Amino acid sequence: MAFKNQVIKIIFLAFFSFLGSVIHGQGNLQFNQVINLPFVANNTTPVTVPTGKVWKLESCMLTSSGNSYALMLYNGALYNMRQQQTSTQVATFPFWLSSGASVTFGNSSSGGILSIIEFNIVP
Repeated sequence: MAFKNQVIKIIFLAFFSFLGSVIHGQGNLQFNQVINLPFVANNTTPVTVPTGKVWKLESCMLTSSGNSYALMLYNGALYNMRQQQTSTQVATFPFWLSSGASVTFGNSSSGGILSIIEFNIVP
């Protein structure tokens, strides 16, 4: 009976080992670099996340102290990232952007800077 139980255990172990080697995930993320991306008022030039990379937007700062705001245009929708007059952050950070995503960052007055962590997608 003990031999039969061991054979069953070996069969299950072999099956799940095989299954684990066949199933692949979407990949792992590996830190690549920190990007401090400046943007200007009324910007209309999109930025594209490079192929094989993922961006994690960490924060947004504005260069003016007046009543200004920072916007992000992503998939046709406008997101308010920061409202300067109240010093409150409107967006929920972090915000993840996938490989190939095209996004435009702009501002109502003088510009700002985004803090981004870039990751490599490792298969």
